[in-house]
Amino acid sequence: MAQKENLKLADRKFWKNKKVFLTGHTSFKGTWLKLWLEYMGAHVDGYSINYPSYPKSFYKTIYKKKIKRENILNFEKLKKRILKTKPDIVFHFAAQSILSEAKKNPFKNYETNIIGTAKVLEACSLSVNTKLVSIITTDKCYEENNALKYYSENSLLGGSEPYSASKASAEIISKSYQKKYQKLKKKIITLRAGNVVGGGDWKKDRLITDVMNSIEKKKQLIIRNPNSIRPWQHVLDCLNGYLLASEYSYNSKFTFNTWNFSPPLRDQISVIKFVKKIILNFNYPISKIIKGKNEFYESTRLNLVSNKAYKEIKWKSILTQKNVILFLVEWYKAYYRKEKMKIFSQNQIYKFYKMAKR
Repeated sequence: MAQKENLKLADRKFWKNKKVFLTGHTSFKGTWLKLWLEYMGAHVDGYSINYPSYPKSFYKTIYKKKIKRENILNFEKLKKRILKTKPDIVFHFAAQSILSEAKKNPFKNYETNIIGTAKVLEACSLSVNTKLVSIITTDKCYEENNALKYYSENSLLGGSEPYSASKASAEIISKSYQKKYQKLKKKIITLRAGNVVGGGDWKKDRLITDVMNSIEKKKQLIIRNPNSIRPWQHVLDCLNGYLLASEYSYNSKFTFNTWNFSPPLRDQISVIKFVKKIILNFNYPISKIIKGKNEFYESTRLNLVSNKAYKEIKWKSILTQKNVILFLVEWYKAYYRKEKMKIFSQNQIYKFYKMAKR
């Protein structure tokens, strides 16, 4: 009988008492990571310009407090905060991540995603205590090639619209700091994932936001690209990859590395199939789904392969597609029941750990 695989999880001993600085800590993934790091005993400091999904905000739901608005483009303030915080590790989430906004205001998009990344890397280079900078990019950083079955870390970078071009550029900017960081004995890693879902995602023009708003307001659900194939991944699986990659890199010999994080290719399904699986759990009529006009270009297929992550850091998706949907639906049902969402979210992290050990 085959022995059950023991799936690897973020090491609580590694993160306990680590000083961690998060740019974009009020974002969907940033808030979940802050919650998880605190669960492991890390000291977390955040730097963000706003609540990216106001008036509904995952961060405000969890922490119920105002933030000091801070912009990564203000280099002197950013540098001052990092030097004051003295973080061991920095996660750079802050970005302009809405495709429609990137099209409307490409200059702001490029400034935030490219110049902003450079300023974070430059500020961290001045911090003696900082050993690792983890740059969060996206699956959209690759040059679109329909002849490929999937994209690996060695696939060409590129961009056919402002958002993807800016994230590919952020990758190149990060790589350009390799020699400087090598002299300083610091590390840079770039982390690529896409179509990350989970509770608390209220951002504009996001699929889950549209689904939940449609259910809540009992209105038609408009889907831009129903037949596009996407690698649907729960936020906890994605962040587990970020944490494992950071643990591995912190004491490694290399200066620069990158990883894809994506569910198995067999779990990558169309938008319409994924949506139907979600709304069936809410007893919402499928007849209310209609195809909308796509006002900006999006790739029809974004399949990543994560063989490198499994080989080097032993990362693998823990949640099956069925459990991804279950975790997501349970969170929003709890939210609409007005449960204490910080406790509920912490319990989902605990449940995630238990599922990995089954």
